[in-house]
Amino acid sequence: MRTLNRFEKHIVAAAAIAMTAAAANAAIVYSDVVQQAQPLSPASMSIAGKTFEVGFVQGYNFAYVTTTSVGAGIFVPLSQEPNPTNARSFAQGDTIGTSTGVLDMYPLGGGSENINLELYNFTTQSGTFALNTIAYVGIGFGSGTQFNYGWIKLAVSADPQSITIYGWAYNDEVNQSITVGEIPGPGALGLLAIVGLQGRRRRA
Repeated sequence: MRTLNRFEKHIVAAAAIAMTAAAANAAIVYSDVVQQAQPLSPASMSIAGKTFEVGFVQGYNFAYVTTTSVGAGIFVPLSQEPNPTNARSFAQGDTIGTSTGVLDMYPLGGGSENINLELYNFTTQSGTFALNTIAYVGIGFGSGTQFNYGWIKLAVSADPQSITIYGWAYNDEVNQSITVGEIPGPGALGLLAIVGLQGRRRRA
């Protein structure tokens, strides 16, 4: 049996790593589109067919996040069940999913069922989301006991008054958790290209 040379071993190893990375991240759907909401100009995004929105209430006294879609929800602080007023703030590395508790994800619907959850209140100068600090809103969508989980990355600013969305992601596998800040890794072709370049440099 022929023994693999050093370059071939690098290719095999890279392919194995790439397949492992792809398998680990294959379920994560991610968008890095940056949007900004300002007074009188909310920003909305469509995530798996569900609409989520950030903006300011009339009078601009607080920044909010909401969803206008039936079957979608936003996580709220545990202490505010069952009548929440704030969105829960997650940090990078946190886990959102069944372990977080479906009951802690406030179910919202269309029309009169839709509410605005506070991110930051400019009147009281307080909120679950600190000013000028990147944090994450936890989201979910589904029905019954079948849910998908995700996050929206954003920051609230006072000067100028704005909410900047830096992207979002969700796990497209039902009832599977997602790590906050988790995005798909590089594909196999990208890793193989790097290894191939290294091999050419060795032979040069």
